[in-house]
Amino acid sequence: MERFRISKKFIVTGMDGDVVGPDENEQNEKMLYEQEQDNNEQSDDDEEEEDIPANYLQGHYILYDENRNKEYLINDTIKYFIDKFSSPKTKAEVVKEIEAEVKSNNKTIEETCSHFFEFLCKKKILVPENYEEPALVENSLFEEGDSIDGLTILKVISNRRYTEIYLAYDKTHNCNYVIKLLNRSKTSEPKIFDEELRMLEREYSFLQNVEDISSICKVYSFNKMHEQHPYIILEYIKGNSLHRFLKETQLLTKTICFRIIKDILQAFSLLHKKKLIHGDIHSSNILITEDNSVKIIDMGLTLNVEEIEKNELVKFGGVIYYMPPERINLTTVKKYSKEPDLYSDVYQIGMLIYLIIYNKTPFKGFIWEELAQNIKSTNPAFPDSSFLNYTVPRWLINIVKKCLAKNPVERFGNATEILENFQTHVFKEKNIVVT
Repeated sequence: MERFRISKKFIVTGMDGDVVGPDENEQNEKMLYEQEQDNNEQSDDDEEEEDIPANYLQGHYILYDENRNKEYLINDTIKYFIDKFSSPKTKAEVVKEIEAEVKSNNKTIEETCSHFFEFLCKKKILVPENYEEPALVENSLFEEGDSIDGLTILKVISNRRYTEIYLAYDKTHNCNYVIKLLNRSKTSEPKIFDEELRMLEREYSFLQNVEDISSICKVYSFNKMHEQHPYIILEYIKGNSLHRFLKETQLLTKTICFRIIKDILQAFSLLHKKKLIHGDIHSSNILITEDNSVKIIDMGLTLNVEEIEKNELVKFGGVIYYMPPERINLTTVKKYSKEPDLYSDVYQIGMLIYLIIYNKTPFKGFIWEELAQNIKSTNPAFPDSSFLNYTVPRWLINIVKKCLAKNPVERFGNATEILENFQTHVFKEKNIVVT
C-alpha cells in the first residue's frame, strides 16, 4: 500500500506563531476548520480583522499552507492525526496505531480516520512518500517597468495563486488597461492549468456577451499567442470597492446610497435578463467610480442558466460571508454543496444592500462552522437606523429580508423583481431622489 507523509509546504504553529512539532499525546473530537485568511483568492477588505476568541487560544493550532498562503485553524485531534505522518506511513498503519493507543478497534475510528485522510490528501497536506513538491513561485511574471506586447507595466495589482493582475499603460492610445494573466509557471499540473485557462476563456466570452451593459467591466482582447502565459486585456476602472467606498467616503448621504442601490439592481437586472448568473457577488466585485457610478468586475464565475440545468461541472467560489445558506455545509470537507443560481445571486444582492444600509455584514464567525451555522440558522438584525443615522424605510428592510430568506423559493426570482419593487417604493417616497 502507498505510504504518505506531511507535505513540506505545510507548517504547524501555535496560536502565538511559534512552530510546534509532533505530539502524539493530544486528542479531542473536533474537525479541521478553515480560517477566513485567504489573501490570494478572496478579498481582504470585506471584514475587519478580529482578535482570536479566548476559547481558541488553548488546544488549537495554525496550519499554514505556504503554496496558497492559507491558514487553517486545527485542534488537537487533527494535529494528532497529521503528526502520525511525520514519517511515511500507510493509512492502515496509522489506523492501527490509533486503535492501539485508544484501546479500541471499532468501525467509527476507521471511518473517522478515512474521513480526515481523504480531506488532508485532497488539500495536499498529506502527499505520497515520493511526491515531488512543486516549486513555490512567489514573484509575479512581470514587474513595474516591464513590457508585454507594447504595454508597459505600471503596477502589479494582484499576485494570486495562478493568475496575476497588472495595471498597464498603452503609449499608442495614451490610456491604461488592466491585464489578467495566467502564469503557467505557478503550476506543474497540466490539468490545473487547463482548468484555469477554461475559466479565463469563460470570463472573456461572457464579458463579450455583456458588452452592451455599461456598468460591467469591458474586455478588449484575449491573447493566446503566449501559450505559457495567456492573458486578457480589460477596462481600467478607477474607483474603490463598495466596502472601502462606504468606509472612507466622508460626505456620504442617504441619496448617494440609494442611487448606488438602484444602479446595482439595474446592472444585475440586465445581466439576469440575459439568463446569466454572476455567481460571486460581494462588495469587492462592486467598484464605485469617482463620479459614484457602479461597475461590476470579476466575471470569472459567471454561469449560464441553461448550462446549470445541464448539470455542467463548474468551479465554485465566493467570499464566504456572502454565501447563501443553501450553498454551504457546516463542514469544511466540502464547504459548498450547490452551484450558484438566480436565487443565490438574489441573496448576495440582498447582502450588498444590507452592507450599504448598515456598513457591515449580518453574520459573523471566527471559524467556518460558526459562520456557516449563523448563515444557515440565524436571522439577521435590522436596526431602525442606518450607519449614517437615517431611519431605514420599512419597505427597504422588507426587500432585504426577502432577498435573504433561508428558503430560496421565498426570495425574489431575479434582480429585475427587486429593482421593480425598489423603484415602486422610491417613487412613492418623494423625499428620496435616485435618478
